[in-house]
Amino acid sequence: MTDQWLTRKTLLQRAKDSSDPRAWDDFVAYYQGFISIILFRMNLNQSEHDDLKQEILLKIWKNLEKFEVDDQRAKFRTWLSTLIRNRALDHFRKNSRQPTMKSLEQVELISQPELDEIIKKEWQRYLTGIAMRNIKKLFSGTAVRAFELSLLGKDATEISVDLGIAKDSVRTLKNRVKLRLVKEIENLRIELEFKK
Repeated sequence: MTDQWLTRKTLLQRAKDSSDPRAWDDFVAYYQGFISIILFRMNLNQSEHDDLKQEILLKIWKNLEKFEVDDQRAKFRTWLSTLIRNRALDHFRKNSRQPTMKSLEQVELISQPELDEIIKKEWQRYLTGIAMRNIKKLFSGTAVRAFELSLLGKDATEISVDLGIAKDSVRTLKNRVKLRLVKEIENLRIELEFKK
């Protein structure tokens, strides 16, 4: 790993610093999409979704400085999932004339451990998607396509026929993309997650 990754503060550490407004913009650029995914997974309708996402980002902004890294206690994702769930419940209780409305019932049906698991899985999927977008520009379309076809379960022979390349080339291209993807995911974890 290069010194760039060893000496650089994570995005979350930078976002905690109120004197670094660009860090907050970067934080929002990465996390608002993830928050949207979680709100959709909580079965919230679109009309509630956008306002609630902004309320959650505001709540994060107000409380991020208070969040402390502690490997023995909650991770950032756990803190975030609790904040999302509680904010969603508060939003519906405050804005609903009928406290038993369908959306409120759906949010209440999702327990904190269930939401933590959803967030864990969605975070992995979200990071992988960002990493894949980041590395696509580093490879030819053929290399990326070979890797994507392998993820769909096609073997090297099928891929070589589909792409019109040698079977050995399929393996080489697929492995290059895979290795770079794993490295990019790790770089994103360093950048986006609290690490001591």
